[in-house]
Amino acid sequence: MSIPWLLSVPLCTSLLCLIPWKRQVTRFVFIAGSLALAAMAFILVFRYGRGASLFAFGGNLMMDALSGIFVILIASVGLLASIYAGDYLFRQAGPNTSPRRLRRYAFFFHVFIFTMLLTVCSNNLGVMWIAIEGTTLASAFLVNVDDKKSSIEAAWKYLILCTVGIALALFGIILVYYSAVSRLAGGEGEILLNWTFLLAKAQSLDPQIMKLAFIFILVGYGTKAGLAPFHSWLPDAHSQAPGPVSALLSGVLLSCATFGIVRFHILTQAATGTSFSSVLLIVFGLLSVAVAVPFILEQSDYKRLLAYSSVEHMGLAAIGFGFGGIMGNYGALLHIVNHAFTKSLLFFSAGHLLYHFQTKHIKGIQGIFRKNAFLGIVFFSGILAISGMPPFSMFVSEFSILAAGFLDKNFLVCFMLLFFLTLIFAGFLRHASQMTFGAGPQAPSPKRSVLMDSVLGVGMILILMMGFYIPAPLNQLIQRASQVIGGVSS
Repeated sequence: MSIPWLLSVPLCTSLLCLIPWKRQVTRFVFIAGSLALAAMAFILVFRYGRGASLFAFGGNLMMDALSGIFVILIASVGLLASIYAGDYLFRQAGPNTSPRRLRRYAFFFHVFIFTMLLTVCSNNLGVMWIAIEGTTLASAFLVNVDDKKSSIEAAWKYLILCTVGIALALFGIILVYYSAVSRLAGGEGEILLNWTFLLAKAQSLDPQIMKLAFIFILVGYGTKAGLAPFHSWLPDAHSQAPGPVSALLSGVLLSCATFGIVRFHILTQAATGTSFSSVLLIVFGLLSVAVAVPFILEQSDYKRLLAYSSVEHMGLAAIGFGFGGIMGNYGALLHIVNHAFTKSLLFFSAGHLLYHFQTKHIKGIQGIFRKNAFLGIVFFSGILAISGMPPFSMFVSEFSILAAGFLDKNFLVCFMLLFFLTLIFAGFLRHASQMTFGAGPQAPSPKRSVLMDSVLGVGMILILMMGFYIPAPLNQLIQRASQVIGGVSS
């Protein structure tokens, strides 16, 4: 069991999905590949990855505790999204959706999973950059899966903005390489771009160049992570993508870009010995939360509403990493985990809403609870969870981040954050109350899908459980990853 075997699963599955099987066979291969990946990911992370970091391909690939968290998230959300899509697209799509289009979706879905796994398992910063660009190319086809004009426009906007951002990130990597070449004589070729090698030699790197490099990395990868003011692609892409794709984009893609920022944040702190990168993370994180407020308060599209919520929560995670310390890093990582499952649940619910009501407009949806009581409970609970209400999981991670800020005496930031979060909660509650409990028309409901409903049920169990109890293996993994960010070897 190794990293290459893990990466081979989505690659092989994507190729198998291109074979012109019957629709049901393609659907089986599509879901079975995700199931195999999830099983292998859990075994690799929790059994073989308990001790020291795992390496492959001459040290260019690596899995430490920090990588392990994101591998688990990618595999878990990918499995839920594939099961949901098994009915949402393969069964509910109707006769107008051609088998060729479904095969294309299945192919790029698993290529997307592969590129995200490669991102978080890359020790070489150049390989990580290539993988993050790969996530853009693969997911652009998923945003445009239905070939509508609005989807094509959203996909192109996403592709152009994220490609410009990733170009700036490349310049940051070049600066890091220049610093390594000029200060670390005797380094061999690609080893100079290996994160572990650079971290071990961080005190020999030029602090000023590393600060400049981090600015480019933060802007470049921050565009992909949805941090304000580089987030403008995100609402369009999320609103046009199918529910399962939106779940992946918001639940794990944004987190993968944040992973890249955190890797450079660790390196910059070690090289400069200052809080330079921490301050930038707090500033851009707080800006992201603030920018999300008016768009959440006055939103007319529920998928765009959830997209702006992603901007808010990536900002919260950035603030947690900026606060630092064991509690700040732990809270930020836990927040990324909680956000992945909570936001995925909400985008799956959005798929249900579109299926039942045939509209994305908030005012066009009333009386969810009267039309489908199960969906009403799940959707309203998900909205409370994403707003940070107890007893749901997001409350725990938000509380940890705020506690870290108060312990670090960042009182102004914490009070501003509390103010913004209060406004966001009010906005979400207003929208959700209207949609869930309004007096909607008594139109007949379409046929229920047991498979789609089961995914919502699993999501509900996860966000409730994580509010009361964090499984011991996951808790230990997050603690070890917090130590990696804090500069302690895992």
